[in-house]
Amino acid sequence: MDWERDWDGRPIYYDRQGKPMTMQQWAQRFEDEDYRHIARDVIGPDEPLDPAPLITVSTSWLGLNHDWRSDEPLIYETIIIGGEDDATGMRYATENQAREGHRRAVDDLRAGRGPRGGALPLAPRARAQITPTAEWQRQR
Repeated sequence: MDWERDWDGRPIYYDRQGKPMTMQQWAQRFEDEDYRHIARDVIGPDEPLDPAPLITVSTSWLGLNHDWRSDEPLIYETIIIGGEDDATGMRYATENQAREGHRRAVDDLRAGRGPRGGALPLAPRARAQITPTAEWQRQR
């Protein structure tokens, strides 16, 4: 099995310029936070005691093609953590698209709108649940 190509023979790993790279080159670059990191913004309440949640918008180079259906590899990702749009994100093919998508997501969230531009859930919504582990913890 070739660990550097998908089942159609396309490369799996890409550098920030969108050029194919080996798995070993990708692993070395992925360990470098300065190489991976594109942008990060924290959107918070206007007042210190405002109960509104903090929202983090983070954009990173992933280097792995996350779109097996088209010829253009999606190797960047913007994720939203917190707020009503928690665990949603967008993926991009180029660094310029990723930077523009990040800026647009931050602007939309600051304006009280949800992110536009293909935001999709990246994980199921978290559900707070307390499960008793012993009989004496169960309510009667």
